[in-house]
Amino acid sequence: MRFLRFAGLLLVLDLLILEAAFFGIYWWRFETGAFVNPVVFDWPELLIPSLFVSAFWVLHLAVFGLYRFDPLESRTVAVRRAAQAALYGCLIIFVATFEPANPLPTTRVILLTYGVGVMAGIAVSRLTLLTVLKELRIRGSSKIKTVVIGSGERLRAALEELHRNRDLGAEIVGVIGGMPNDSSVDYLGGWSQVRCSSIMSSCEIAYLALDDKDERLLNRIVLLLSDAPVRQFIPADQYQLLVGSVKPVGRRGQPVVEIRSQLLTPIERVLKRIFDITAAVMLLVVTAPLWILAILLTVTDSGLPVFFSQTRAGLNGKPFTMLKFRSMVQDAERRTGPVLATRGDARITKVGRFLRATRIDELPQLLNVLLGDMSIVGPRPERPEFVAEFARRSPLFLRRLNVKPGLTGWAQVHLQYFATIVTPEKKLEMDLYYIENMSLPLDVKILYMTLFVVLRGEG
Repeated sequence: MRFLRFAGLLLVLDLLILEAAFFGIYWWRFETGAFVNPVVFDWPELLIPSLFVSAFWVLHLAVFGLYRFDPLESRTVAVRRAAQAALYGCLIIFVATFEPANPLPTTRVILLTYGVGVMAGIAVSRLTLLTVLKELRIRGSSKIKTVVIGSGERLRAALEELHRNRDLGAEIVGVIGGMPNDSSVDYLGGWSQVRCSSIMSSCEIAYLALDDKDERLLNRIVLLLSDAPVRQFIPADQYQLLVGSVKPVGRRGQPVVEIRSQLLTPIERVLKRIFDITAAVMLLVVTAPLWILAILLTVTDSGLPVFFSQTRAGLNGKPFTMLKFRSMVQDAERRTGPVLATRGDARITKVGRFLRATRIDELPQLLNVLLGDMSIVGPRPERPEFVAEFARRSPLFLRRLNVKPGLTGWAQVHLQYFATIVTPEKKLEMDLYYIENMSLPLDVKILYMTLFVVLRGEG
């Protein structure tokens, strides 16, 4: 797809901009005479260091999704995203090079200027490319092959919108589903044609505009298109029918939302897994004294075993064994069977109350993260016995299983511990918000918030 070529073009442009910023700031620092020059390098000697710095920036920009280039994206949004990513990158460099003994040397001015240059460069490159592509679409020289899947009044409105907005650059190859009233548009057949690989492989965008009577088909169509090389757009008021199973990406001058069947891109999945392993190892090292404390207190209070294992529903509902420090009396469910914990639960031991209040009882789940059953951040895993019950009360509940469960999550940093049990609807709402917006920066934010929640004893 041409979108990938645009991403490659942006990568080349970014490398040129980053190298220009690096050598430009070096020239200003050491060659102009504006500053004291204690060290002077030959220009060729700087090539390898500059490439390392550029590699950092490219990886950083990829984490922020700046290579998921969208030719239809709002230019304002694109500039804001580029500036935000550059700002965070500069903060990382600032912290990495900070010297407490000399907090405000001349190099801080140099770094600030370098950061402004990088920010302006990557923002202007995207702004320029988007402007050129929009102008080409308006002039009709850069058309985007589009198939419209729909019926009834929504189909008519979608075709009218695509014809009217020339900047969308839609070249409508045909309609699938209901018969179009527009004689200038080819009718490709009924709903079964969604499966036609020859049609979908020739298109870049699919607009879904199903009338109310056909909304029941929406999930099925989105699932069928998930393997096709097309981007999908639906009316914003129908997105609620898909919430939690796909990821919205934005709106385009009309009440339309783009959806991605893949909640994370391949590079985001790899980076999230690297983040999980790195964070789990670091937390295991940092919390080692707490493990010793939990073991000693549990043995002293209620004997062995120290650990407690329980089957939970993981990614796609696949069961796995979750580990915790035991916080209840031994064989707590021998008579009652699987039941949810309640406020003032008599089965919880004295030490167990402390472990739960401080969240120390959850630490063994770091091992589940290393094994790949869980992620550091995600919806909390539920017991299979309760999944069907929760799904009956709220059909959207099963969509939590679209991602790996997490050690902490958006609901855990916003709700009190027992609120996640007595108000599962509110917890579900927050879990679905995370699923729709999941990204590595959001994971870092949640992990940061979790630290303060735990320290305040609120989670």
